[in-house]
Amino acid sequence: MKQGEIWFADYGEPVGREQGYPRPALIVSNDDFHAAGFGLVIAVPLTTRNRGWTNHIEVPTGATGLRKTSWAMVQQVRSLSPMRFEYRLGQAPTEVVGEVLHVLGQMV
Repeated sequence: MKQGEIWFADYGEPVGREQGYPRPALIVSNDDFHAAGFGLVIAVPLTTRNRGWTNHIEVPTGATGLRKTSWAMVQQVRSLSPMRFEYRLGQAPTEVVGEVLHVLGQMV
């Protein structure tokens, strides 16, 4: 898995306001993180619902492999086991990945 790829992942049963269930996810962890041997992947879940929130970044269709325009829910960033990822959908545009990382950096 590489930063910027979009994979279909099973987030499992949600608790409280967590996102859950099978859904597309944008990989935000980089190669150095993956090579460190943590056995985790950091990802942001996607939704097709546009809530108009500034921390939701639009992800277009096309090379992403998504059937509908989606939004990266940056506030829902999460570490997942690689076993939760089922298959690769595509690649997010560089500008989208940069915007997601920028918003994530502002949040932490």
